[in-house]
Parts: sequence; C-alpha cells; structure tokens
Amino acid sequence: MTILADDLTVINRFPVGDPAAEPTPDSHISVDRLTLRTILLAELEEVTRFGAAFTHFAYLPGGRVEAHFADGAVQEADLLVAADGSMSRVRHQFLPDARVVDLGVRLIFGKTPLTDEVAAITPAESLDGFSTIVGSGGRFMPLAGHRFRRDPRAAAAELGLGLEFTDTRDYVMWVLGTPDDVSGLDGAGLRDAVQERVADWHPQLGEIIRRVDPATVRTASMRTSQPVEPWPSGPVTLVGDAIHCMVPAGIGAAVALRDAALLTRRLTEARDRGLPLVEAVHAYESEMLRYGFEAVAAAAKQAGLATT
Repeated sequence: MTILADDLTVINRFPVGDPAAEPTPDSHISVDRLTLRTILLAELEEVTRFGAAFTHFAYLPGGRVEAHFADGAVQEADLLVAADGSMSRVRHQFLPDARVVDLGVRLIFGKTPLTDEVAAITPAESLDGFSTIVGSGGRFMPLAGHRFRRDPRAAAAELGLGLEFTDTRDYVMWVLGTPDDVSGLDGAGLRDAVQERVADWHPQLGEIIRRVDPATVRTASMRTSQPVEPWPSGPVTLVGDAIHCMVPAGIGAAVALRDAALLTRRLTEARDRGLPLVEAVHAYESEMLRYGFEAVAAAAKQAGLATT
C-alpha cells in the first residue's frame, strides 16, 4: 500500500498483512471482479435468477425463511444470505437500527486500458500493489493496475468451460473521491469532470483519466458502516457491504470473500457434525462481526476519518 502526494511524491509505503512474511508471486495478486463473477456463475444458470428485485422476507414455521420479489415470486429457504451491498434491503428489514453513514463524498470509478503507453505514465507503486493519491480540498484517488496472468478465455477453453467474458484487457483502476455533486453525468461527462478536478495534479494522472473507456466510468456515494451489537442468530445473515461497508482501501472485496468462505466452512462443519444450522450461523456471525468492523475501522483510519 502506497500513499502518494498529488505530484506523485511517495508519502508512505507499507505492507498489507504480515510484514514478516516473505513475498511470494501472489503477494500482489489482484482479481478482476467481472471475471470472478463470470467464473462463480459457471454452470449455475438453471438456479440463478436475474431481473427481479428483492422486496422483503418473512419467517416461516420450523426455522425457515422465504424471500419475496417484485415480480411476485417467492423463494423458500433454510438460510437467506444478504449480499446486496451497502444499501441492503435485507439489512434494512433485519437490522433497522444498523447505521450506514453517507460521508458526503462522491466516488467516480473508471478503468483505463493498460497499454504500454499507459503503463509508462502510471506510477510504478500503483502497478505493484494498491496506492492512493491524496490532494487538497478533500480530493483523493485510489489507483491500481490489473494485469491478467493468462487470457481468461484461453484458460476457460482449456478447462472445457464455455464462459463468455465481457472484457479481458489489462487496465488501471482509479477512483476519484470528491465532495462535489456530479450526479446526472454520463460516462464521458464523468471523465471530463474528473479531468477538471485533477487538473492541478501531476499531468500524468490527467492523461490516465483522458484515456479511460467511458463505458466503465460510474459514480457512487462513499459510505461507511458503524459497529452493531450481536443479534440472535437465525435463518437470515449478511456478508460483505451488506453488513460492514467501508471506504475504499483495497480491502472491502477481500473481506467479503472472507465472509463467504467462513460462512461456507461453518455451514459445512455443522452439516457434517449434525448440528443445527443456527449454530453454524452464530459461529460465523461472531467471528465476522469482529474482523469485519476491524476492517471498517482500518479503512477509515487510512482515509483519515474519525470513527465512533
């Protein structure tokens, strides 16, 4: 993790994770979310539904739960897992007192194709891990390069998987944080807005923005969650941003993946030992709430935000 000034001077650089661990080829690995999503959905088409918004859930006798959707569909299950992001409708119903704070900062995301020309103007520290550029007036910009080790299409073909990937180009991911309201702009308009707001930064940064694919540019509000007290475990639980959303720090998606792995492990252990599902959910939630909100606090500290 590297902190850079807006003239690309290195302010601080520190390892993430165990500082005593020896670097490995995977020390700086990054994962493209769209590619991962395509892989995770492989062979699940028959059990995956799209296009119907979740509206609410209801508890059923016997400890089960049913989810209701805007198209009138109802799905009954042993466990409902909320993975619906920082504005989670499941959390709003399940934990109405859980607070997610809008910090009054707009985030503008973009992906610039990582050509040889772009690699030459991208800070080396941004191609070797995760970096954040800190400017004046509340502006900041996380910046990180992503290079595919292999062409996902070729790898999938070798495995006999007929996966269709939307984009497999290497790229530089950037996110501008700004207090300005940029709502109502399309991708090209957002690109221009970012260029205007970094015009006094190092010119290489403006050039990276200029070369962005406008189709990848979008905006969102920066939010962070506040710790919640444990609740009685049951047939509804939460993962990722739905429970512990945090400011951009290069760790949010990794913590969500940790949630998913831990929940899977606890459910499998309970099944193999013949334990009630609720015990697995409780074991998961007890651990997740601890490390999840530790990550929220760490991300806030990195961004210079006070937490309560």
